[in-house]
Amino acid sequence: MTDKPTGAERVEKTFQYLQALTKESRKALTTKFAQEHKGRPFDAIDAVLRDEVEAWFTNRDRNIVLHHEESRVGRPGELRVTYGGSTKDACFKIHVNGAFSLAGSVKRSPAYLKSLSLSVDKREFTRPPGHPNT
Repeated sequence: MTDKPTGAERVEKTFQYLQALTKESRKALTTKFAQEHKGRPFDAIDAVLRDEVEAWFTNRDRNIVLHHEESRVGRPGELRVTYGGSTKDACFKIHVNGAFSLAGSVKRSPAYLKSLSLSVDKREFTRPPGHPNT
């Protein structure tokens, strides 16, 4: 008989799973943006990116619950989105960073995806509140 995994082991396993999912999602989302969202006005990209990320994770694994926490525009063409998320074994954050080429210098300029990255940080993984320690 095997021992039940501890809370820390479940959090570690969730981290490894989400690390693999973020790599998988980056590829799928990059392809989708290249095909369906090229040339969208940059001021609409935040909403489109959020919708696409949430839809991808919902379709991929219904046990992952995501909620948008923050969106920030950096330098022209840079967008950073942070999600809080949870599974039955862990709470975490997913960071989405997008770099876009702009065909102009105003917010409504057409934007084209240059790069997209999704990442999770092990330090941002915790056990859910009220979750047993064992």
